[in-house]
Amino acid sequence: MGGKKILIVSKCPTHPVIAGNCKFIFNQVELLKRMGNDVYFLFVQEKAFRKKNRSADNTIEEMEKYWGDHLLVFTINVINKLWINFLLKYRTRFNNGYMKCDDEYPWGFTHYVSDLQRKMNFDCCITNYYNMTKFFEKVHFPLTGITTHDYFSYKNLLIGEKKTWMATTPDEEAKGLQRSKNIFALNSEEAIFFSKLAPKSKVYNVYSTFDNIETPIIGNHSILYLSSSNHFSVNGLLWFLEEIFPSIVKRFNDVKLLVGGSICKVLKGTTLPANVKLLGFVENPCDFFKLADVSINPTYQGTGLKIKTFESVAYGKVTMTHPHSMIGIFNPNNSPVFASINPKEWINMLEHIWTDIDSVSFLKKKNWNYITEMNSYVEKQYYDFLAIQ
Repeated sequence: MGGKKILIVSKCPTHPVIAGNCKFIFNQVELLKRMGNDVYFLFVQEKAFRKKNRSADNTIEEMEKYWGDHLLVFTINVINKLWINFLLKYRTRFNNGYMKCDDEYPWGFTHYVSDLQRKMNFDCCITNYYNMTKFFEKVHFPLTGITTHDYFSYKNLLIGEKKTWMATTPDEEAKGLQRSKNIFALNSEEAIFFSKLAPKSKVYNVYSTFDNIETPIIGNHSILYLSSSNHFSVNGLLWFLEEIFPSIVKRFNDVKLLVGGSICKVLKGTTLPANVKLLGFVENPCDFFKLADVSINPTYQGTGLKIKTFESVAYGKVTMTHPHSMIGIFNPNNSPVFASINPKEWINMLEHIWTDIDSVSFLKKKNWNYITEMNSYVEKQYYDFLAIQ
């Protein structure tokens, strides 16, 4: 099978590679490139209300360095953005916060993609999220796919919040998903749900791919948490600090929790235990993961794949989580991830690995094998998708 000319469409940038959805898209792109495909990226950005938006400028600059002439940019104008904001407020007041499928779809985008396809003649187009699919109705691509990231039907009820980002009804989510014959799910439970919303589409369970990266055994009593500022991540950390960490401190009085990433900005000004250290922005995750043998993901809300969990596994860390992070994961019976809400079980696990260096080495090997097996499975899913005539 020869390589294909592929267009990826997304409102989420590939760079900087910080948030989970950005990491997934970047990993997907890297895999498609390794498979011999010519990949282009169409970034759908919002026009800034202010003339100067340094953050947006940095995003474009970073992506230009990576993509070169394979980066395309469509800008949502200010009036369109104001209209989308109005719809968000309107739906919140009169529709229980549930968005219609195309509420956030950009004006003029279908025409833009149509012109682009006439000029570029892509073999395949993969768009991100159910609400960026409308152009599939008018623009022909030989092969299409939708990367779901999460499911959004009554998502607010699932996570126990009155309203949440992109929450919708099953009918509206189905409307978006049924515009393609191929759907990419990030965990096995969501794959089952999407197959019911779009019964005529093929659902691929693609999880994500990760590079196995060797890090040394440190042997200290430090615990790592690398995270974005997503409020689910903040809530998870607060749960850990309240429910689990006090018992750990009582057993290991020299323990340190090292927190890195944009979550540190949110936590500034918050009263934290003395043995919690905020390290701020992390330039290189590898340097961060060299600081300790244990890494956590205490997130207990949200949908999709918990990228932080498997990033930790790929760096060879002893990975400890809330059970929520295990929902729908690849090969759960062979997972190297520890999951519990019981402080005693956390302490027992830490006692085991902090007193037996061989157990850390064993888990590192198990991590390596697990990531390798998952990568092979995911690659096969994409090969099957691209082989469709």
